Amino acid sequence: MRRLVLFGTVALIACLATAGCGGGPVATPFIIEYPAATAGADAVPISLIDQTGLVTGMSQGSGAAAEGVSAVAGEPNVLRVAWPGGACDDRATLVLNKLGAGYELAIHNHPRFTAGIECDASAVTRAVDITFMQPLDPAALTLNIVFP
Repeated sequence: MRRLVLFGTVALIACLATAGCGGGPVATPFIIEYPAATAGADAVPISLIDQTGLVTGMSQGSGAAAEGVSAVAGEPNVLRVAWPGGACDDRATLVLNKLGAGYELAIHNHPRFTAGIECDASAVTRAVDITFMQPLDPAALTLNIVFP
């Protein structure tokens, strides 16, 4: 019986120590379906991995958006992020990290494997609205477009 109590105590301490000393925020994927750039094409899944713990949601940006980061009128906790993507991308992955005093949003556009089939290389602008737990200055968020 004493061994069982000792084992249970050690297991509880290990569990609490691991929870209290974790390696930082847990990545939380937010996923939306972005409309296709061309008629008849599939929607483009866009996922956001938040490694800061600050994001509460993501949605498709409404209306025209200039490339970059901007505030959304009337919504102090929301930033609109717009970037160039390819007409043949089959998905995009966004990863938010802390970077010095600010934040970096790495954007990975994933072009479709075309197996020799030509694809329209035209660029399209995609925009998402990211909702944070608190207001965030657009200048504090740097975009880093990464090509796979």
